[in-house]
Amino acid sequence: MDYQNQPVDPELIIEKIKELGKIVGGKAYAHWSKYPATMFSFSRHGIELIEMPEDGFENKKGNDIKLAIDAIETMFSLPHINVFVLVTGDADFVPLVKKLRIYGKEVIVVSRSKNTSKEMELSADIFIPYEDIVKSEKIEDKDTIEDVVDEIIRIIEEHQYNDVNENIIKRIIAGMKIDYRDFKFLSYNDFISYLIKEIRKEFYSKNGEYSEYEENYMRYVERLLATSVIPLKLEQLIEKAQEKNPWITKNSKYSLKELIKKMIEEKRLWKNSKGYILVPIPRRWEIKHEKILPYPEFRDNFIEYVYNLFKEKKANSIIEAIHSAKKDLNLTNKVVGSFGIALKFSGKFIGKDGSDYVSMKTPVYLNADFEEFRIAVEAFYLKSILKDEDIHEKNLPIASNYIYNTENQKKLNEIIEYLMNLQEVFYVKPYYKYYKNLNR
Repeated sequence: MDYQNQPVDPELIIEKIKELGKIVGGKAYAHWSKYPATMFSFSRHGIELIEMPEDGFENKKGNDIKLAIDAIETMFSLPHINVFVLVTGDADFVPLVKKLRIYGKEVIVVSRSKNTSKEMELSADIFIPYEDIVKSEKIEDKDTIEDVVDEIIRIIEEHQYNDVNENIIKRIIAGMKIDYRDFKFLSYNDFISYLIKEIRKEFYSKNGEYSEYEENYMRYVERLLATSVIPLKLEQLIEKAQEKNPWITKNSKYSLKELIKKMIEEKRLWKNSKGYILVPIPRRWEIKHEKILPYPEFRDNFIEYVYNLFKEKKANSIIEAIHSAKKDLNLTNKVVGSFGIALKFSGKFIGKDGSDYVSMKTPVYLNADFEEFRIAVEAFYLKSILKDEDIHEKNLPIASNYIYNTENQKKLNEIIEYLMNLQEVFYVKPYYKYYKNLNR
């Protein structure tokens, strides 16, 4: 890994390579005193750190030569290694790639597309654009009890369990590999009892009108409709729901058809002029974009806090800023996870090597003043909706309430104008459309 000339997120690279086979070792070349926060990520994966000093002179060619010599030496000393992964796009390494392939080795090159020579890309057996790895990055911390409850609810809904009982919770917890002692519980049974209580509280309605089973099934119907690619009429919805999660009559005083009709009467669902059943917005957005909800009650403080962190050079990466904000602003993983994704795709961070493709962990600069930064982060949430569906002009107050917690459209109009100036959003009366959806 030519880290000195192309710093990347080691965790993302290593996880990607693991998909292709077992990693038996590796070397990363850099002046490591410049990257103290990154060193641990390499060493805990068994990647050897090769020091390449930069003090007072240009050492790029020395770095290249050392990497090439080590690769050839490895090829001869460890002949059982059949695949070499080079994290670099430098054309100077093309002879190395060709030599490894002459000796029957498979060569995989990982690099940013715009920083990769065409010859290097064509010489490799496999070329993996680094930006594709970055785009798929996820935040999956689960270090608070609230996060555990949220994750169990997600799993219950995904698997369409009809009840929340001790056996189901224990099975889910075992799969998540969670230790009750990490959450300060004295016993495993106390932990399970607490989870059941909290999940039931969150999972089911408190109005008492519907049984727990009915509430669970209504959530399932909402999710089924919100994520369905094909619009469904009443009979089609009943058939589809039954097919995936059969309705158990003995658990309800209603038939499934009666339950869905009640949901329509109560405006939990609505039927349009063509007879299709839909989940109203913003509930539909909440279901479809549950990992990136806008959280307007926390966002202003978060944006200002993160802006100041980078301007005062107190954060070197997005993940550092997220962890600081979580601690200092007392935010949950779910909230900072959403904000972290918005930061990553705001377009206002640039890698310290000049790259537009930034991950959570690579060193970055904030390339914007405060207003530019704020609008770009807020625009992420509107753009996420528009990538999935057009927004009718009459629904702008709902979109404003969803993103800003107010029907006053002043701020929403600001980000619409921002996205239209970037030619990412267009107005085709009466809809606002994302540019890739214009021919839909």
